[in-house]
Amino acid sequence: MGDTDRGGPVGYWDPLPTARRLLAKEPGLDNFGGVWEERNWRNVPGPFYGAHTDSMQMGRHDAPFHIAYDDCYGPLDGREFVYRQPVDPAQTRDLLSGCFFGHGGFAMDGDDHWTVPAVREWWQERGRVREWAVVAADRWSRTGGKYREHYRDAAQGLRDYIAYLDHGLADYLRGYLFRLAEGRPHDAGESLPLLERRSRTAVAPAPAPAPASAPVDGGAPLLAGYFVAVPEPVVGEGMPRMQRLTTASDCLIDRLPDDGCWFDTAEQARAACAPLQVPGGARLYALLVPAGHVAGLVADIRVAATYEPVLLGRLDGGAGGGDTEVAAPAVVAPMVAEGGDDIGWEVLGYDHGLLHSWLCNDLYRDAVRELGVEADERGLLPGPDTAERVAAWANARDDTKPVTWVPALLMEWDVPIESRFVPVVGGPERPDQPPPQPWYHWLVRGGRRASDPSG
Repeated sequence: MGDTDRGGPVGYWDPLPTARRLLAKEPGLDNFGGVWEERNWRNVPGPFYGAHTDSMQMGRHDAPFHIAYDDCYGPLDGREFVYRQPVDPAQTRDLLSGCFFGHGGFAMDGDDHWTVPAVREWWQERGRVREWAVVAADRWSRTGGKYREHYRDAAQGLRDYIAYLDHGLADYLRGYLFRLAEGRPHDAGESLPLLERRSRTAVAPAPAPAPASAPVDGGAPLLAGYFVAVPEPVVGEGMPRMQRLTTASDCLIDRLPDDGCWFDTAEQARAACAPLQVPGGARLYALLVPAGHVAGLVADIRVAATYEPVLLGRLDGGAGGGDTEVAAPAVVAPMVAEGGDDIGWEVLGYDHGLLHSWLCNDLYRDAVRELGVEADERGLLPGPDTAERVAAWANARDDTKPVTWVPALLMEWDVPIESRFVPVVGGPERPDQPPPQPWYHWLVRGGRRASDPSG
């Protein structure tokens, strides 16, 4: 593959010129005959898609990074579809090879049919395909018998799809929206359109959330987002000693599925963790920021120029990055999901794409000495007034990270995160060993030069 993390660059790379050159050199690969009206609803938007493919399920032998299988003919029998578009010449070659075995059911004319509204509508409904993929992957991972390894691989394809839905696809689709709207890929520095259209008119504020802690001078705390984390023991110079450090910072504890993961709803956070092997101590949390401190946090996020659709969407009415549309005024965050408990306050600042805690900036020892404050066994402050004092004190210093320190309330749902993870039991071969090459590989691989990866 041509990219280091197999996620491709942010934005959009047009694979069609490369595909046409490859097909001109190797016309035997040109087995495209799919019809748009028959396309599989599970395909991600883009030029390539699976329509009425066969049910032999061979495409992943050549394109496991791009092709997955469905169950439209029964629990273990279905067609093929494209879950990730290619983003470089090598990936384009892989996908063409994988599509060859779809018996004419794949197509590469998606650009002639997708529109900006259609892509946004697909994105809004992505929960449907994610929910299906989670259930199907769990079922296939449990399959035994003669074709056990085939279905384990098919399940892995759906897990890869789920991971891509959660991290990576949004960036690709924003670039694809630009391509559809402007007729060309975006240039460096150009703003990409949003996947979720913002209203041009003001939105009536929703009722403010009502956590148990009293509002501070900065106003009632507003919901910034949900995350899943695993509290950890911490012993460090200048830091409090604790067994269950709990923080929204990405620096000190593990987040799930990955550091920096934020979710709009509690349901989305739980669903993202369901396919994972979740530690027993993982819990759902919510971060709330007093209204009077939102502007400072949002300003730092925008200066960092990072993609934060949840934080900015909640606190600033936007979805990160630029857009040519008129932004709506910030709206008050909705009510927090039921069942959560206030567990304490912390002080946070945003810099270079991460939330940083005052605890990881060597401020704790000085705060104890100068302000007389103490953190509890979780590393949290006892109330909003104390958090306000620490934030103001930290902002007045010139020896911390160049951030705007803000007080923030944490809520916790003390219920274990449910997991449907099923370990894949390896066979006699090494888990990382590629599957045996099938008999039909000579049809498309026979005359290919290994030294010519781009075609």
